[in-house]
Amino acid sequence: MVKKRRTPRSDCNYVIYKMTDEFENVYIGLTRKTASTPLKSVKIRWGKHLSRAKRDDLKRPLYETIRKNGFEHRWKKEIIEVVRGRKKAYEREREIIIAKKPNLNMQYC
Repeated sequence: MVKKRRTPRSDCNYVIYKMTDEFENVYIGLTRKTASTPLKSVKIRWGKHLSRAKRDDLKRPLYETIRKNGFEHRWKKEIIEVVRGRKKAYEREREIIIAKKPNLNMQYC
């Protein structure tokens, strides 16, 4: 029996989130809602950001800020909105980043 490949879903929920530290550094991100709640999905994604900041030497403002201020540094997590569909979610994230101009996002600025 030949297994059929599943077609990726295009109608998943995506979470647009905002992270703010005590120095008012702001990052706006997007993640697919994979956990039971949007906040849990954001926590999982944030863990991946922390891991990547430790592991890789990427010169991105977010990772440089994490390395500079320490990995135990506190960030406030905020859900901006949940969007249905990948394309709509990326478009909406872009609109929000352009409007709010967060200092740790390097795309769209």
